[in-house]
Amino acid sequence: MVLISAPVEPRPTRFGLLDPLRGILALCVAVYHLGVWFNISQSGGGANIAMARLGNYSVSGFFVLSGFVLFRTTPWSRVRKERPGRFWLRRFLRLAPVFYLVCALNVSLGLGMGPEVSLRFILENLTLTFGAIHPNHALVTGGWYVGLVALLYFAYPLLAWLREKAGPRGGLVFLAALALGLWAWSLPSTLHGVMGQPLWNRFHTYVLAPNQVFLLAWGALLAGLHAGTEKRLEPKLALLLALPLVWLLIKPTPRFFDHLAALTGWLRYGYLLAVTGLVALAAFTRDGEPGWFGKQLTRLGAWSYGIYLLHPFTMKLVAPQVSGLPGFSLALGLAILAAWAVHRWIEEPMGKLGRGAKG
Repeated sequence: MVLISAPVEPRPTRFGLLDPLRGILALCVAVYHLGVWFNISQSGGGANIAMARLGNYSVSGFFVLSGFVLFRTTPWSRVRKERPGRFWLRRFLRLAPVFYLVCALNVSLGLGMGPEVSLRFILENLTLTFGAIHPNHALVTGGWYVGLVALLYFAYPLLAWLREKAGPRGGLVFLAALALGLWAWSLPSTLHGVMGQPLWNRFHTYVLAPNQVFLLAWGALLAGLHAGTEKRLEPKLALLLALPLVWLLIKPTPRFFDHLAALTGWLRYGYLLAVTGLVALAAFTRDGEPGWFGKQLTRLGAWSYGIYLLHPFTMKLVAPQVSGLPGFSLALGLAILAAWAVHRWIEEPMGKLGRGAKG
């Protein structure tokens, strides 16, 4: 129903627990979608409610995380040095190749993941401009996220320049105004626009830019706050503070059967604040060497783009042969394996090519 993060450019230093968090978010998205498709939990039950919130709001977490990483690692001085054209090329090489691959698989195999294929939609997907027209013009399940992140990349040089021109304090004010203004833009859609639509059009309304892009700005504001202080949390304290936020996302009340009902109304903003708080805790945690478990989550985080875009394909592969919990487990395992391969053979080479493009 809703999906994962576009890949982020490798950084010379880590930001606290963001890398393991990215792995957790990727797992939550895949588990949610596959859980629904393989019907492993009863609608309205505690497990179903927890998976629905964690899966959908993990996508929101990726929006926040993507905004944070871009604004934190790419100031205007960097964009100016390499020029906007090279900035866009690097971002294109990180975003487009895997997206093109999954779109081509969907179209060539006739899997029906997206709208009916037309020349118009092909051009929108090739140019990554569909996010500005309608995110669900993506020719693959979950591609709406890619279209909206592409909007940020298109606009980012101007945003970085405006932030720089505002100065250190004014830059933070600019980011706060951006976050507040875009959040206000989302109010009509979140409070009544989505659920006021006919049933067939609710998800199409949910994914529109007014309802989503403010989360990128929330991440940008976190980046400004992060850059303004050297204070960091100890990992154990950050994990302890995260527990009530996680509980807010998994608690079995209020009960719902329509998953979109959990993504609308004032409650949505409460859940979004919780997931934004989790991103903030991860970012503001002191850097340290992760243990074995943290390293595995970090690997999953590196493969998160592939996990997000490929798990619908492993479902299509497995579902006709194996159902229920065994099918769910097999599809999830294959999605992780496929994501590793895509990262190894596409994302890493494209990343190296992008870094070489800096000149």
